[in-house]
Amino acid sequence: MPEPIHQARVLKALTQDRHIRLSSMNASPLWDGVRRGHPHLEPAACACLTELLTATALLQGRTAFAERLQLLVKGAGRARAVVADCWPDGTIRGVLDLSAGSGGDWVAAPGLLQVMRSTATGQPYIGNLPLVEGGIQVQIEHYLQNSEQIQASLTLWCDSSTGEAGGLLVEPLPDCPPARLARLVQAIESLEVVPFWERTAEFLASWISQGEGTEEATATTLFYRCRCTRQALVEALRRFPSEQKADLFKGDEPLEVRCDYCGTLYPITRNDLMAGEA
Repeated sequence: MPEPIHQARVLKALTQDRHIRLSSMNASPLWDGVRRGHPHLEPAACACLTELLTATALLQGRTAFAERLQLLVKGAGRARAVVADCWPDGTIRGVLDLSAGSGGDWVAAPGLLQVMRSTATGQPYIGNLPLVEGGIQVQIEHYLQNSEQIQASLTLWCDSSTGEAGGLLVEPLPDCPPARLARLVQAIESLEVVPFWERTAEFLASWISQGEGTEEATATTLFYRCRCTRQALVEALRRFPSEQKADLFKGDEPLEVRCDYCGTLYPITRNDLMAGEA
């Protein structure tokens, strides 16, 4: 059987009055990809990972998906680390590492948010910010305000019982009048009355524009899938020193390496790693 396609859509738009830029998405397909790719995680952990994936997709949309963007959250919560990785070709993937604890929030300070951007030339930019009190959306808003000097509102949701998930990133432009800004704040706050299943990307754009419509709408499709290959893994292991490679094996049994992102198990033999050595 062919693998299921987990396809999410990000909608970028500008309100008709040209005062507010927004990105919205229905992230339920990402939830489905997370649940299938990480069957060892409980639903609440999958919800945490889905929220970070959604935030990453919305942030990457600000640069028209021209670069790779990776977000890493390391903290003192139930999630020791959460990673989301989004590529210019529309691939998005993630992983969550559980801590030893069993209670409390999934994301909690002290810790750090690491943002890694890679341009088309492959040059990385890495920025770190200490975690503040609050969940993923609070961390991202804190990053935008302090690292990019952008006043923006991020709303994330993921129902761990149904998998209904999504996100909305709203950015008032510098010339946004106070009265329009007040209406925007009211619209964001009143979004809580809208059921998750009704929050399509188009509905969210209409909700923020308050029926006035949007302009310059563009849409990008993302696919939850891994980029791992057996060949890439072998090439990475071949760079290890010869003594270290020899220590990986017990007798003639192959080494089994599992991808953290998708759970695929790759058997690697001694000959695979030693090929080409004298």
